[in-house]
Amino acid sequence: MSKLKEVNFWLVYIVVSVLILTAAIFIFYYEWIINKNKYAQNLTNFNKISVQSTISSFRNKESTLKILGENLLELDTLNNPENGRKIINDMKRVNKGVVAFGLARYDGQLLLISTIKSLENLPNLMDNKLTGKSFAKARDSQKMHLGRTYYMEELGKWVIPIRMGIQDKTGKTPLVMTAGIDVDSDNSILSIKELPNNLKVQLLRDDGFLQFQMPIDSSLEDVYSKEYDFTKFKQVNKVKEFSSEVITVKANGKKCMMSVIYLDEYNLYSLVSIPYDVVTKDFNKKLIIAMTLLFILLGILYFLFSYSIKIQTRTRNELKYIANHDTLTGVYNRYSLNQEITKRMQEGKNFYVFFLDLDNFKYINDTYGHQVGDKLLKNVARRLKARLFKRDFISRNSADEFIVLIDERSEETVRTIAKKILDIFTDNFKIGDIELFTGVSIGISRYNKSKTTTSELLNQADMALYKAKENKNSYVIFSKSIYGNTKEIVQIETQLRKAINDNEFSLVYQPKINSKNHEIMGVEALIRWNNKKLGFVSPEKFIKVAEKSGIINEIGEFVIRKAQEDIFDVWEKTSKEFTLSVNVSPRQLASIKEMNRFKKIILNSSFPNDKFMIEITENIFVGDVKRIILFLNTIKSYNVSISLDDFGTGYSSLSILSKLPISELKIDKSFIHNMFLNDENMKLVKSIVNIGKDINLKVVAEGVEEQKELELLESFGCDIYQGYYFSKPLSKEELINFIKSKI
Repeated sequence: MSKLKEVNFWLVYIVVSVLILTAAIFIFYYEWIINKNKYAQNLTNFNKISVQSTISSFRNKESTLKILGENLLELDTLNNPENGRKIINDMKRVNKGVVAFGLARYDGQLLLISTIKSLENLPNLMDNKLTGKSFAKARDSQKMHLGRTYYMEELGKWVIPIRMGIQDKTGKTPLVMTAGIDVDSDNSILSIKELPNNLKVQLLRDDGFLQFQMPIDSSLEDVYSKEYDFTKFKQVNKVKEFSSEVITVKANGKKCMMSVIYLDEYNLYSLVSIPYDVVTKDFNKKLIIAMTLLFILLGILYFLFSYSIKIQTRTRNELKYIANHDTLTGVYNRYSLNQEITKRMQEGKNFYVFFLDLDNFKYINDTYGHQVGDKLLKNVARRLKARLFKRDFISRNSADEFIVLIDERSEETVRTIAKKILDIFTDNFKIGDIELFTGVSIGISRYNKSKTTTSELLNQADMALYKAKENKNSYVIFSKSIYGNTKEIVQIETQLRKAINDNEFSLVYQPKINSKNHEIMGVEALIRWNNKKLGFVSPEKFIKVAEKSGIINEIGEFVIRKAQEDIFDVWEKTSKEFTLSVNVSPRQLASIKEMNRFKKIILNSSFPNDKFMIEITENIFVGDVKRIILFLNTIKSYNVSISLDDFGTGYSSLSILSKLPISELKIDKSFIHNMFLNDENMKLVKSIVNIGKDINLKVVAEGVEEQKELELLESFGCDIYQGYYFSKPLSKEELINFIKSKI
């Protein structure tokens, strides 16, 4: 067992480590995306600046060409080129990024170049395959056009040719202005003198050749003469609008991030790129630091888990003991009992169930208090363990009930064991200075393969116990004849199982009246059952059967859903909202599973929690009080109110009362009816009211039927009344009429 626990504990460590690593991977991935997006944003921002600079530079040069061309046209430079020599030379000097300005005829023949004095042997731009196509576009357009970047032998430089047709007054284009922008000059296109580290700026033409690149990472011949990588060009060509997009491409075998913006005005792509390894190196620095801290954390967790295992080993058996044993008596608890019965059934073992119930235990509790009662239960458990065999399974079911599982033996041996248990109670129990006598009633049932459920087995032992309690301090082995004595119970249980489906249940509502203004402030839902075979069956009869058989859970769920549905309808038809109270059986909260089922019903309802109240009785605290209180606190946290019903008739004490998350205390109607019998009864009711006031609880008086009862309760300061003096329990329709009559 210890070894298995350690494996599980290390499994927790592995799971935690995997979760941390998984979370770290997601965080690292997220950080990588942030890092990548940061570079992408920087590329985009820089590209936008580059684009604005490029557009501004080209527009400036376009204006220069137009103004220069119009001046040359006025000087009749077409017929006398030397007339324009001075003006284009002056323009060349003030435009530092321009290698030369030139003047050409419409047919492409250059007439004048600013840096070449001789007018002889000037080339024809239409005859050159690198310039002809762009020249033809420029001469027939009023816009500036860019030619393909080429090496101009006359100037000995790589230039970006820019050309623009100049129209005369008749609308004809007699001459074309041309200029060459030096691609190897700091003042060529971009006004950026120095790029940030690792950035590359390129202008790419639609025909797949580079117009401009900065910086140059190879010869100008390689950059401007070779066509751009086709695969990369296909990726770039997808972006044809003035909106940035960052793509990933391969350049010279290396991966790059590239920002692409299309300049529609000049049919160019502006590309700003950075090597991918720059992005990854920056991220890897952060990743190394984070991974170091992560593994330090995992190392610390490893040592913490190792230390925790040592502590866990020491406490494991104690925790297992607490989980499986009754905290008061030390014998097994109800959970372990159910597990053991299920195990024996699965193994196909025959065995006997001894259902023990102490005689007169309630009297002892009421007379001497719960502390004495608890010590008595401890002594009983101690004697049982001493008298029975170790292999016999002893458990405490609830309150003063014990259940013992005995291995398959002869019926004679079973009777002998039953007598041995009865003999335990022959001697008095000494609790301090108090000597107590109590007997025990025992119901016995036998498991064999014909019985299939724990409920059936325990019910048979319970029936035998009821028979034994008729004589007290005796035992009864279950037999079919016992069914005759419990015929009514069986009939009730049988009919109960189909009562909900047959729509036999109905609800009535007992108004709760405010003591100050005698107006209705709430109702308590009460269930009624009219069966086709049994007729009207009182709740006192069928509720007990429902609790023992487990059907109470379905009934309780029906009551909550039906009552909420009815009250919604009443609210709508009377325009008056008030609280709805529903009684909750201890059986509905007997286990964690049943508690969760009950909580789910409330939370899944659309009924407002602040208008919903559950009523519990003191009998609910017979068993695991801490667990019940914890659950009630949970219910209270959802804004559901809790009322303690029939106060004074059960097992609660003032110490428990002060710990309960209740908002209402209901005085049992038996106390109200007995108030005028004697002064003690009257003082008792007054004391209960004062107790409620002292711990800030609303106090409800049940069963108010007479004027004198009402007047006395009012003098005590009671908050709320219920009873026939104000109204009998009403059907939904009667409740609607009752409320309307008060409005």
